[in-house]
Amino acid sequence: MISFCPMMQCREVVSLPRLLLQLRCRFRAAMDVLTSDPKVAEFMNTSLGKYLDSHPFLTLSLLVFGAMAMVPVSLFLVFAVVTFIAATMGFIFLEVFLLSLGGVTLLCVLCGIALVAIVVSSILCAVYITTSNVLNLYYSQWLSAEERDPSQIQGSRTPTGQ
Repeated sequence: MISFCPMMQCREVVSLPRLLLQLRCRFRAAMDVLTSDPKVAEFMNTSLGKYLDSHPFLTLSLLVFGAMAMVPVSLFLVFAVVTFIAATMGFIFLEVFLLSLGGVTLLCVLCGIALVAIVVSSILCAVYITTSNVLNLYYSQWLSAEERDPSQIQGSRTPTGQ
């Protein structure tokens, strides 16, 4: 690329203020370094690069827009990432809380079932013991009556009663 501001021309021009001229020369040198980069040269050979090279105002507008849009876009991305992390952590904490609450509820229900099982077992044992004692008492009286007088018991066959 041809340089528009060789150092000799920068020193010869007297009409512009000296600082502005130096700034122009430094900017041009930076542009020369930038355009000599192979990736930039490859981009500039594409149709988009040629179009942007022929429309400097559009190029500057896109550059300014990109620079200005970088801050809000990056703030939005940071917000999205922080929100995602907070939601994930909140979900994890909520899940842990719900599982803990469910575990405590299950423990209480199982303790209640165990208490009911003990009460029902006690009642069934009491019914069994009471029934067995009543039946033992009844059959013991029946057996003792049979031993005393076997003929008084209805339906019993004895060898003497035939």
